Amino acid sequence: MIKKFERFEAILAKVQSLFFCVVLGFMALVMFAAVVCRYVLNNPLIWSEELTTVMQGALAFAGIGYCCHYKAHTRVLLLHDKLPKIGQVICDLLCDGVMIFCLFKFCETMPKYIKSKEAYLTTLRWLNYSVFNYFIYAGFILAIFYILVDAVRTVLQAMHPELAESEES
Repeated sequence: MIKKFERFEAILAKVQSLFFCVVLGFMALVMFAAVVCRYVLNNPLIWSEELTTVMQGALAFAGIGYCCHYKAHTRVLLLHDKLPKIGQVICDLLCDGVMIFCLFKFCETMPKYIKSKEAYLTTLRWLNYSVFNYFIYAGFILAIFYILVDAVRTVLQAMHPELAESEES
């Protein structure tokens, strides 16, 4: 069962990676066009800065789950690596539990936040700001999924150390 989770997790991480690359590429093109329009054509794109700013903020939060997949910034390794194996397992499960709790609380309050921030961008009147908040919400949900899979993996490897050794070789 954990293999199916890991396979799904790997596919999801690839889809997220592709999505992030496309969005970052779009942001780079918009910024390039803004520079050309401002300094070459002397006619600035007034919407470019606002759009790329909110896109960057949404991508940062949407990337939480992606970072959790690669265990980026989710462990205090200075302390973690010095603990015995059982201490590392307990530390991992405590960290996972705290992160899941916090992300769950964010997910609880996010719909209210999205509703309160329902407004249109000032420079692009047709683009609702809530669109970017949905990416943040999705990032929180994906992070919970990734952390849950990691917690299940940690428990299974602690209960069956031979599984961890066979995966490493």
